[in-house]
Amino acid sequence: MASQKQLWKFREPAKTYDAVIIGGGLHGLAAAYYLARDYKMSNVAVLERNYLGYGGSGRNTEVIRANQRAPEILPFYVQSNQLWNELSAELEWNLMVWMKGLIGLAHNDAGLNAMRLRHETQVRMGIENYLLSPEEIRKLVPSLDITNNPAIPIVGGYHNPPGGQVRHDAAVWGLAKGCSKLGVHLCPGVEVTGIVVKDDRVTGVETTKGPISAPVVHMAPGGWSSDVARMAGIDLPVVTLPLQALVTECVKPFLNHVVIDELYFCYVQQSIKGDLIMGAHLDPWQSFNNYNTYEFAAEQAYFILQLFPDLAHLKLMRAWSGLCDMTVDGAPIMGECGPKGLFIDAGWGYFGFKGSTACGKNMAELIATGRCPEKIKFLGMDRFYEGRMVPEVYLARS
Repeated sequence: MASQKQLWKFREPAKTYDAVIIGGGLHGLAAAYYLARDYKMSNVAVLERNYLGYGGSGRNTEVIRANQRAPEILPFYVQSNQLWNELSAELEWNLMVWMKGLIGLAHNDAGLNAMRLRHETQVRMGIENYLLSPEEIRKLVPSLDITNNPAIPIVGGYHNPPGGQVRHDAAVWGLAKGCSKLGVHLCPGVEVTGIVVKDDRVTGVETTKGPISAPVVHMAPGGWSSDVARMAGIDLPVVTLPLQALVTECVKPFLNHVVIDELYFCYVQQSIKGDLIMGAHLDPWQSFNNYNTYEFAAEQAYFILQLFPDLAHLKLMRAWSGLCDMTVDGAPIMGECGPKGLFIDAGWGYFGFKGSTACGKNMAELIATGRCPEKIKFLGMDRFYEGRMVPEVYLARS
């Protein structure tokens, strides 16, 4: 029998590296991949205390999009979408990218006005977006109830074509394959227990496998960002909140778009295999626990049935939750922080999955060259103390 080619390799960490990345999710893997690909910096270790993709990278609803509100950050998501669409061919690994487009729904004048504001911003920045009447929405989503039967009828919405989905586990393993091929050390099962700082400069990390020296440490641990930053004496202005999601049994394909309802705080899409993936808002309390609640499932079922009453017979098959590190303005924290050589990519809240590729590419440029890319110059932690926050929080949460 012919031997199969090994697609990636896990390693025990060496004693020294040019850079150590804390976090084996998509943000950490993407940073390592672009460091090795673009800057030939492959003496890099990705340290993950559990398995690769354990956190938000493996606990999300797979949505990518470029329909944010803040003009400062829209080019970032445009870049991320472009990179998602290139990676399958580049990695020789099918990420199952499906640019199906998004449909946003409004139920009142306030919702429509908010959509008009975002629409003008997006169009002026060259992003394709269309405001729609209920009848126009129905042509794109025939199963949607646009009558007066729902408790709060639909009065309008938008169609945002540059959005869709990427299979989350395919993305994790595709980037792992790319990193491994370029010589990056992937080290799951290695927990960082301390960040070593000497004379205001990072010199390495302490781990459950012993000390590792490195002049660069990049923190990309997702929902645990505040805990990891605290190892270096940094208090991040973030809170960690759980986010729950659900999936139904498989049915015949009928939904070719991601549908987001901005009043009900819910969204739904249908995967290639036919199940419906549904999500909603963050839970309103801080926690580092992954759990699911009956209250969330009941509320979500009510909201979805207001939009798609014909789904009443469907069974919920499973549920999951992940942790979101949320800043007060809804925009992330990216850049060098604290001691020399310490970098951070945190505070992504709802939006971490869709921005993974651009996060990796921009952080790799900053780490390798010392020059802060234009797309992330305004995302440093100092903005919270200088009164220049980025107003990214709005109701379309996915």
